[in-house]
Amino acid sequence: MSDGHRTSTIARPRLPNGDVRPVRSGALRDLTAPIARDKQLVQQRRGRVILGLIATLIALAIGAALFVLPVKSWMHQRDDLATRTSELAVLDAANSQLQGEVDRLQTDAGIKEAAREEIDYVDQGEHRITVLPIGPAPLTLPSGWPYNLISQIIALRQAEAVNASTTTTSTP
Repeated sequence: MSDGHRTSTIARPRLPNGDVRPVRSGALRDLTAPIARDKQLVQQRRGRVILGLIATLIALAIGAALFVLPVKSWMHQRDDLATRTSELAVLDAANSQLQGEVDRLQTDAGIKEAAREEIDYVDQGEHRITVLPIGPAPLTLPSGWPYNLISQIIALRQAEAVNASTTTTSTP
């Protein structure tokens, strides 16, 4: 401080070619000063963000592979097991019914009964009689005194039956 000038120990900003950047003073300097951006820092931040997103996606995929998919598979297997168990119960009931039939057919009485039902077997000394179902009785009666009265009664009863059936079907 011998000349009355102050010397600063702060290095002046330099341009890429080595020249000293002019220093602006005052409020104008704040508005016109270039904003220092280090392109490498910005690119490094972008790279870190992308790397973080990729790592998060990988972690989610591993989590899904280790937890979500096995739980989903387990629940599907549990439902399938319940279905198969109910089918097994039905099949066991059918098997027990068939086993009872086999046990019955292994006796002499069961064999005889099955032969009678299936092939119409008859023992010696028995006679087989086939009875056919009876069809409806004919309604044509001869004309004359007692038969006219019966024909009228049958006609009235048939009319009453038709009226009763139409009345019951038409009422809600």
